[in-house]
Amino acid sequence: MEFNVASDPYSVGIVTIATNQYLEYWREMAISVERNLFPDQEVVMHVFTDRVVDAKSMALQFSRVTVNVVEIDQLKWPEATLLRYEVFDAHRDFLQQDVLMHLDADMLVVEKVGPEIRPCNWPGGVALVQHPGYRRPKGRNLALLYICNPRTLVIDLLTIVRLGGIGSWEIESSSCAFIPRRLRRRYFCGGTWMGMREPFLAMVHELAQRVRADLDNGIIATWHDESHLNWFAAQNETGILGSEHCYAPNFPNLADLRPLIVAVDKGNERTR
Repeated sequence: MEFNVASDPYSVGIVTIATNQYLEYWREMAISVERNLFPDQEVVMHVFTDRVVDAKSMALQFSRVTVNVVEIDQLKWPEATLLRYEVFDAHRDFLQQDVLMHLDADMLVVEKVGPEIRPCNWPGGVALVQHPGYRRPKGRNLALLYICNPRTLVIDLLTIVRLGGIGSWEIESSSCAFIPRRLRRRYFCGGTWMGMREPFLAMVHELAQRVRADLDNGIIATWHDESHLNWFAAQNETGILGSEHCYAPNFPNLADLRPLIVAVDKGNERTR
């Protein structure tokens, strides 16, 4: 059914992989979603997990959002992140909402999010979030950042000279995630991204195939799914959301932002 996201109510699906102990992180994230994410829309949380019984028990505490538990095999690092496109693509029939949003299990929605998001304004029907580590403020705030953090200025200049742009670009040309120097413009994070249903699923399908092609050739991109997401961004026009939608605490380059969605600091924990 056709709908106008500029004025009509629309449904939102949140997709997250949460295997092993990451289901505990997902529970905290789901609580924050219930309170703050798309408060005026119908929200369904799709959690892909190996802990189905635990997830269904957790789902009973929610009233505003609906939880759809999808069983998958136990995934560890880096499969849980690298294969996410493949998992979502394989279960696309579950993802029937008008707008689909990926959130890492270890995110918290700390303020109301949704009214400021305008799917009708997304070029190509997809919106990506500026990576918090590589986001740079503008004007006076940028000058203050470099004055107070001269090492950041040096690193940025060296990165631009060496790579062509600020970011963790895939520079191995044999990988399907490789981005030519001339296309290294803006770097996005893998923790939060979203899109209208059909463009979202089309992107997921394409990236699933590219990740699988790499694996068939014995290649793993440097930053896994995020490397492939940035390949897509380099090749396609997308909407751009600010780093407040994937905020990292204590980053001086984000000091002028009000956090909306925050990445939980887990130290070096990697088992998913």
